[in-house]
Amino acid sequence: MRSIFEIISRVVRNPSTEKDDGSRQFIARCENFRLLLAANNKALEIMAEMSEEARLNSLFGMSHVRSQSLKVSANVRQMIERLCRMNPGKYDALKDVFNIIVMEMEKASDSRSEQSRGPLILTMDEICAESISETGSKMAMLGEIRSELGLKVPEGFSITASAFMFFMENSGLDDEINRLIQITDGNDLNELQTLEASIKHAIDLAAMPIELEDYIEGASSELLKDRHDLRLAIRSSALGEDSGEASFAGQFLSVLGVSPENITDSYRAVVASMYSATAMTYLLNQGLREDELVMCVGCLEMIESVAGGVIYTRDPIGKHKNALIISGVPGHPCSIVDGSALADTWVMDRADRTLRDVFIADKEWQCLSSSNGQINRVKVSENRRSVPSIPYSVIIELAEIALRIEKHFNCPQDIEWVKSSDGQIYILQCRPLSVAESQSNGDSIPKKDEHESLAILSNCIPASHGFACGEVVIVETDDDMFNFPDGAILLTYNAKPRLAALLPRAGALISEHGSATGHLANVAREFGIPAFIGITGAVEKLSGVGVVSVNTATGRIYRGFLSGQNYTRDNLAVLPQNNPVITALRNTLPFIVPLSLTDPDSSKFTPSNCASLHDITRFCHEKAVAEMFRENAMSAANAKRLKGERLLQYWLIDLGGGTSSSVDDKYISLSDIKSNTMKALWIGMTQIPWDGPPPVQAAGLMSVISEAACNPALAPGMSNNMGDRNYFIVSRNYCNLQSRFGFHFCTVEGYAGDDPDENYAFFQFSGGGADKSRRMIRSWLIAGILEKQGFIVDVKEDSLFARIEGVAAEAVEQALAVAGYLLVHTRQIDMVMSDSNAYRNYQVKFAQDIEAVLSSYSIQSSEQGRSL
Repeated sequence: MRSIFEIISRVVRNPSTEKDDGSRQFIARCENFRLLLAANNKALEIMAEMSEEARLNSLFGMSHVRSQSLKVSANVRQMIERLCRMNPGKYDALKDVFNIIVMEMEKASDSRSEQSRGPLILTMDEICAESISETGSKMAMLGEIRSELGLKVPEGFSITASAFMFFMENSGLDDEINRLIQITDGNDLNELQTLEASIKHAIDLAAMPIELEDYIEGASSELLKDRHDLRLAIRSSALGEDSGEASFAGQFLSVLGVSPENITDSYRAVVASMYSATAMTYLLNQGLREDELVMCVGCLEMIESVAGGVIYTRDPIGKHKNALIISGVPGHPCSIVDGSALADTWVMDRADRTLRDVFIADKEWQCLSSSNGQINRVKVSENRRSVPSIPYSVIIELAEIALRIEKHFNCPQDIEWVKSSDGQIYILQCRPLSVAESQSNGDSIPKKDEHESLAILSNCIPASHGFACGEVVIVETDDDMFNFPDGAILLTYNAKPRLAALLPRAGALISEHGSATGHLANVAREFGIPAFIGITGAVEKLSGVGVVSVNTATGRIYRGFLSGQNYTRDNLAVLPQNNPVITALRNTLPFIVPLSLTDPDSSKFTPSNCASLHDITRFCHEKAVAEMFRENAMSAANAKRLKGERLLQYWLIDLGGGTSSSVDDKYISLSDIKSNTMKALWIGMTQIPWDGPPPVQAAGLMSVISEAACNPALAPGMSNNMGDRNYFIVSRNYCNLQSRFGFHFCTVEGYAGDDPDENYAFFQFSGGGADKSRRMIRSWLIAGILEKQGFIVDVKEDSLFARIEGVAAEAVEQALAVAGYLLVHTRQIDMVMSDSNAYRNYQVKFAQDIEAVLSSYSIQSSEQGRSL
């Protein structure tokens, strides 16, 4: 939109060649007033957005909360600045009030409290459950089962939460990462991957504090004693990771086979993984705060393993009641958790330890440690591929260990284990396991399946329950991830944890390799995404088939859409209520949204009584109107009262070219209006006589009475936005009207000149006498009408913002005529918006009336030339 200052500069007679009668000051005041109004509109729009986001439990991160807070603050600050320029020195007290409110707002959203600095390093001998605030859950639980249950866990140490904060603060990464997140403020996967690269680069370049390096070197040297060689697994153990509410399964990095001299490099890599695109997507969809992330890191001795796997002490999807599930592969278990291998599976009765079900996979590959500690993928010999990865005796031993751990923590457990070359069992990880309660009584495939003939794949074992249908899309590369459509069925060869970034958008997950005990299966269950994992031949059979239906209850994948199934995307990725991000937003809103400064005639209508940013906007707006239209300021403006057959309650300020030069000093006739935009607006306002208020409904009337009682600003007789008058500010091609009609507040503005790129129409509408639900319904009604007329409309609660830009002058004039009609005719209809018949009747009436208004506009414009 072009600046009104430019318009004014063009249309006001050249002041430099004439005696300055106050025109320069008036132009400056107009510009400050215009900028103040623009900031006011934007601030109110953002406040409405934030209120709606808090009410709807929307999906966004803390960067969005901060961005919104920053934007609303900036606009309110702009209002203060413009008001102070309109009358220097008079309103300076607002600046201090503003600063206090913003500081309180910051405190309300800041979750980090001052904490005393703890140790930078804790050895495994020092770690127990109480260490969780320094070591994170993963390391704390290992220390606990070692000290309390005497179980074997790898030797090692933890680089603590205090070390992380020391590193962040000492290197300046804290501020830099927040800055990078703030300037991104996006949820798009491509943007998040760019952010990931930027943060990783910053972490790689940051200086490691010498004190921390010394502690790490000391701990690793102590670990190296009595050993010829030492290779470590550097594993994430972030605060909040592995909790019952959020597992973060596979979202953070583990670096295997690390030599002592490379620990700090691997530490940086694990810290950086906290800001990966997949981890940030996971956070977003869990409603967790990215600014609360604290990465503790475990440095654990690598165990030379001959087999490894995962134990679930309960069936997480509830198919097997009172069962314990053990999975295993030869070599290192990383191929299970990263979803790249099929695993042997044993389903055991928890009570008598008998085996209910056994699946021995055809294991083509295994992961083995090389001489330099690296993990290599090695082919399994033909004669060993179908041999169980562990004997029965080890299965029993694992079951006993798992049940001891479950009993100790008193909840189902997800346990990662390895068997060393000397036959010892080591626990690498244990964490709470979520069990699908609704499925705990066991599912069985229905005896009759009327859709069986459509099945492409049958006998699939679900990793996560549900039903979904959609187009099958195979994902193999990063480009596939970027282009993955919402609601599609995600088909992949391997159940890689990085695919978790797509799960909130996927209808279902189907993977050829991997197991129900892998990381991706865990995340699918957390997000409630139906999943089949480890389905041999799935890619070949499903590629290119188009739409399929996935039903875990029958264990089948069908061709096409199955009618009669209960499927809704609302069931997917449901954001936890009252999550940390929403809580932070709600803590911030009391300093932004409430409006208590409502009576401008009150002695309390002062800067010191502004308790929120909304109060400041109200104060600034009221005082700006007073400054703009005060009596001694109006001489230059020559505000004149409109008259038709009688005097009207409208005043007009001509910035130049908006009226004929023959007008007298106090009044101006409608016939003297030359502004094309005002004429168009006036046609809309007057072409169809207003029918008056809608027939009173008892509920609607009570709603108005109740609302008016709660909101003093709505009391009849209160002054409107422009004081006691409605002002048109016009030029030849420009018009601005801010007004209060009944209980609702409107702004209409438009410019319609020869250059379409400069043209626009803007319509803002809010307020009303009825309760909010009725006002919201009215806004939706108006939005539907405006969209049909070509407006771009945004509705936030009961506020509506509509605009048309970059169009011909005629289109702007027609848009203003429509806005003028709605300005007058939608007043008070909020009282009857709970009546669906009234809603439909108004839809029909408004459409017919607007057609008549535009017809009248066409006739008048054709009489006067191409446009008004």
